[in-house]
Amino acid sequence: MKITEKNMQKLCEHELFSQMDPIRLQSIIETYGGGVATFAAGETVVSPESREHTVGIILSGKAIVVTPDKKKSTLLRYLGPKDLFGISNLFTENSFVSVIRTAAPSKIFYIPADAVRYLLETDKEFMYRYLKLLSGRICYLNNKIGYLTAGSAERRLAVYLMSLESNPVTLPLSISALSELLDIGRASLYRAFERLEADGYIKKDGRVFYLSNTEKMLATYQ
Repeated sequence: MKITEKNMQKLCEHELFSQMDPIRLQSIIETYGGGVATFAAGETVVSPESREHTVGIILSGKAIVVTPDKKKSTLLRYLGPKDLFGISNLFTENSFVSVIRTAAPSKIFYIPADAVRYLLETDKEFMYRYLKLLSGRICYLNNKIGYLTAGSAERRLAVYLMSLESNPVTLPLSISALSELLDIGRASLYRAFERLEADGYIKKDGRVFYLSNTEKMLATYQ
């Protein structure tokens, strides 16, 4: 897993490492056995069977995070360049609780737990940025729970649109991806959009949606 200058430049574009000296960072990562690995599309990156605890950062390509249920897995999130995984259970004895699988040829930068531990112990700014990422991950998971337990397709869609915290909202996912994220069928999702628009809570302009009276919107759908 050779670390090139280009790979280090991409790594240092991530907010977690953006304030660090690339030469020092590379030395630390190499000391603890980190580096870059490549994957073909459809390969499993980590799963509950994985034993090594590392932080992974997508340098190129994309991946999906799904629940490990082989009969009916649920899409948890998409990962693309600069997205990071593995920080939540880095210092536990527990296995990964989800499966990460590449959706395209991908290159991933791995940083071992011992390297992260060293950085946390010796770099206070790194520690604060790490905690910020953990806090953001908790907020994301809380939102995800909200989508999946919100009730009807209309309410799930309403909760999702409101969670983007902007108005107007530019839809960041395709209909297929959003359908998987909310765990509802494409046809049901289209009907939910139509219902919200017919009831006057959203106005569509391509991939942009203007929201109105969001509190009443949530109260309307159960």
